[in-house]
Amino acid sequence: MKNQKNIGSVIFIIIFLLMLIMPNVIMFFNLESSENNENREFTSFPVFSLKNPISFLKEFNTYYSENFGLKTTLVNNYIDFKFQVLDETPMPTKVVKGLEGWYFLGNSYNNTFDNAFGNNNFKTSQLEEIARRLLEIKSYLKSQNIEFYLVVPPNKSTIYKEYLPFQLNKNESNLEALKNHLKTEANFEIIDLTKTLLAKKNKELVYLKTDSHWNEYGAFLGYKETMRIINQDFIIASKELTDYNLIMKVRRQGDIVKMINLSEEESALTFTKKHVNQEAKVQRDIKLFMYFDSFSYAWMPYFNESFANIEYLNYHSISKQHLANEKPDIIIFEIVERNIDILLKNENLLVY
Repeated sequence: MKNQKNIGSVIFIIIFLLMLIMPNVIMFFNLESSENNENREFTSFPVFSLKNPISFLKEFNTYYSENFGLKTTLVNNYIDFKFQVLDETPMPTKVVKGLEGWYFLGNSYNNTFDNAFGNNNFKTSQLEEIARRLLEIKSYLKSQNIEFYLVVPPNKSTIYKEYLPFQLNKNESNLEALKNHLKTEANFEIIDLTKTLLAKKNKELVYLKTDSHWNEYGAFLGYKETMRIINQDFIIASKELTDYNLIMKVRRQGDIVKMINLSEEESALTFTKKHVNQEAKVQRDIKLFMYFDSFSYAWMPYFNESFANIEYLNYHSISKQHLANEKPDIIIFEIVERNIDILLKNENLLVY
């Protein structure tokens, strides 16, 4: 009896040690086959340096926490269990499961969900500070003969609010508050693309159901409205819908459902030019700078058809030195609605 207890204890210790050792073996020999469900790349193994061992230990700690063996498998199984078995959103702060196959970003992305109902408003002092900064930018650019346009594509939850899982009383959103304050107090108008997309959403989908971004059709509508406003100050040809073949194609899973391990595909309009070899009527004398976020990727092909001289800058700090060197005629600041607080958080919107 005593021997049986000893054997049981030894087996328990061995199993316990294996549980401790195996994840590390799996990690260091890269044996895990589960696909990373996070929408980012994990850090690579740090390089050891005798000059700075403390830094190596910190980097190794980050590497280990992100890559320890079976982490992805366990996380994926947890997500599948919550979603498939319990029919619950596994990460409610990141992903909101809407109606009829729609998915939305949650509050971990700048309180996107709360702001759909106007529950995360700017304070008056914050609106005044944003207005001060924008007027400073506009005034400086005007002195350099540069036209400045702030363009805001709306959140998906702003356009398709009816597919959110529940409805609340609608208060003024941050975008609405900022737009109204700038118009009345600073004589500055945002190019808000909300009305443009709302007007067309019943004709064709303008956003992807499984992604946080607009589709090619929504991006085209945003491009056309932006060009309409710009053409109040310039004469620049823009593409028409008739210049493209519109084909419904199945696209990959969206960035939202990828976070909860779904592999749902959806159909969306894809734009292909009708006359590939025909020379485009691009504007060659006017230089455009576009400061952008991920929403701009879908409309870049259209702007490329209107401007021969265009520079895309994936940040929102305008360098006076860069302007002096390159001398653009137009600056577009594209910021998606959920990120407009960058106008408040980024104290370096205009730098030397």
